[in-house]
Amino acid sequence: MATHEAVAAYHASLFPLRSSVVDLTAGIGADLIGLCGWCFPIGVEMDAERANLARYNLAVHGHWPEIVVADALEVLASRAKYAAGYYFADPSRREGGKRTLDPSQFSPDPSVLAGFFRMSKLSVMKLSPMLPDSFLEPLGRGLEFVSFDGECREALVLNGTEANEGRWAVQAETGTRLAASPLVEVVEEPLEFVFEADPAAIRAHALGGFGLAGLGDSNGYLTGPSLVASSWLRAYRVLYAGRGDVRATKAELARLDSATPVVKQRGAGQDVDQLRKQLRFSGSRPLVLMLYPVGKSVRHILAEVVV
Repeated sequence: MATHEAVAAYHASLFPLRSSVVDLTAGIGADLIGLCGWCFPIGVEMDAERANLARYNLAVHGHWPEIVVADALEVLASRAKYAAGYYFADPSRREGGKRTLDPSQFSPDPSVLAGFFRMSKLSVMKLSPMLPDSFLEPLGRGLEFVSFDGECREALVLNGTEANEGRWAVQAETGTRLAASPLVEVVEEPLEFVFEADPAAIRAHALGGFGLAGLGDSNGYLTGPSLVASSWLRAYRVLYAGRGDVRATKAELARLDSATPVVKQRGAGQDVDQLRKQLRFSGSRPLVLMLYPVGKSVRHILAEVVV
């Protein structure tokens, strides 16, 4: 899938303004368009048809960068005029036309790219955020998990002599960054407010900076006694909390004059669709049912969104 223009613009902003950047996996040109608005890119694409599509797409946006048909690894090995010191790469994650999470099947191989990128000034490699830390962390000096429109869209591995070391969550819309920090406390029962963290903040292990406690074994629900305003958090006011007893939850929904609740879960492993059917109500109050595990048990929270 082509990179969203806001995410492509964020990729470009990682490089120095007006620098020469080689996009080693130009594809149909989505990231090249973003780079053209910030620096002086060259595109490399091994498939001639895709290279032509990239040229067309860039021309539509008023850009005419050089795009060469070549293999990215051969370009890196040659150290020819394309050895600019700044590189972007988005290895293909398809095998036989289907998406894969096996890094050995990516093209180019991320581990091979990382070997070249360690000698660069700054290199940015886009990978799936579903890949484990044990694979991602050895590839570079820095690691970013990019949020866009409330989703964790990608992991960016930063490498080279100018790359910052560390781990962050980043919101592509604003460039807001959140450094990794561990939770200092985990509690089993919710306090007055529960917060649903941005998936990129969860993936970056960056939940410790809000002054909130983790909730059970949810990995992403936080709780506290007062409202915390943050673009990384969605807030809910707790109206009921109890064991995962459907009868008790139904009784509370009736008492609260609830409409059929939105059902959310983190790590609870429940059949949400079936539960939603069991909890059909025609009340006037829109509520959210949040499920989370504590050890082997499941807990229920009924809450209302804090606008």
